Amino acid sequence: MERSKARSDLQLIGAQIIFRHGARTPLFLMPTLEEVIYSNEHVENYAPAKWDIKLITKRDGVIVAKENISSANDKEGKRDRQLKSVSGLSVRTGQLTAVGEKQLYQLGKLIRSELIDPKENAGLIPSTYDPQYVYCRSTYMDRTISSARAFLAGLFTSDEKDHKIQATGPFEIEVNHFPDEDLFPNTNVYPILKNCPNVITLYESFNDDHDMKKARQTLLNRIGAADQAHGIVELYDDIVSRRAHNFSVPEDILNLVKDFEVMSAREFVYRATDIGFDVFLRSACGPLLSLIRENFNSILKNHREEKTSNTKKPFQRFFIYSAHDSTIIPLAMAFEIFQMRWPEYATYIFLEYFISRTNPDETYVTVNFAGELQVLPNCDDYYCPYSTFLTNLEKRFQQTKISI
Repeated sequence: MERSKARSDLQLIGAQIIFRHGARTPLFLMPTLEEVIYSNEHVENYAPAKWDIKLITKRDGVIVAKENISSANDKEGKRDRQLKSVSGLSVRTGQLTAVGEKQLYQLGKLIRSELIDPKENAGLIPSTYDPQYVYCRSTYMDRTISSARAFLAGLFTSDEKDHKIQATGPFEIEVNHFPDEDLFPNTNVYPILKNCPNVITLYESFNDDHDMKKARQTLLNRIGAADQAHGIVELYDDIVSRRAHNFSVPEDILNLVKDFEVMSAREFVYRATDIGFDVFLRSACGPLLSLIRENFNSILKNHREEKTSNTKKPFQRFFIYSAHDSTIIPLAMAFEIFQMRWPEYATYIFLEYFISRTNPDETYVTVNFAGELQVLPNCDDYYCPYSTFLTNLEKRFQQTKISI
């Protein structure tokens, strides 16, 4: 991960991370392409990431009993399907794999090196897990919950203590009623998103010589599925999953999809921004942007109170969100750092919050996107004044529903 040149005049007081879940089985199988066969090696838990979790179930911001909210499985009515596997093994579409758990565990280890100082115990957060200092939220979906667990396991695994997880209790992970989830573009929360054109409408609007239209049609012809309604995002999903798990893909198909990482992103952006760039961003990630702002404001308030009282107090200094590719893209667009490539599994946006040691009214934010520090709009370097950071986003915050 790229690190900014440390500024001795600044103190790190908080951080937030938003990441895509790890590698999974495909959601969409490419028609006519022979299915792969999964084994225990693919789907058993990644051993270093095993730890108990406690789900904090919420609805409308209030803790409720688990039976009073719905998960993704409840909402979608088990639309997933069984995949081929060795005898006696149950593998379904969209399932996090051992490869995916390992990716998030390694990401947790990477962020640990930024936030935890196990020798001096003087980092941003303690070296032993404590929910008073670390907040974690996931969409109510198996693959994102397991990704959050794996990330926390990596974050709190100590190389100095026999590579064991340093925690005295389960990892607490907040989940919300899935039909009302606002960590991704949800048409149930923001009906205006229904006005985004579907795949067929989008491709019908393109001229016949459009590069994306030709690339999609060429692949559909190759796999004998010319009447498929899937776009490039869905068609590419199976290929990405196969490659992440070291399954083979026919060479001619690999050649046909060589530009699909970029074209998938373009397809998403074309469809999304048809309703207006800022309208889409307010609907797709406006609530998350508001949360990011509220979290940083809370960190600053608590830090100042701690300084005023000259007494150490526990408060949440690190906020973790386990979500999806459709979370990462709008957020990167809102920060104006999106590079028009589909986010890989475990792609992350990591924000750090600093305060001036000489002028406590001055605070700064750094943004790291998938390992690369970003210079945000209207900022001179990686350290963006917090006031400028907020001004850049002022048309994109959203806390109430946008109607059609």
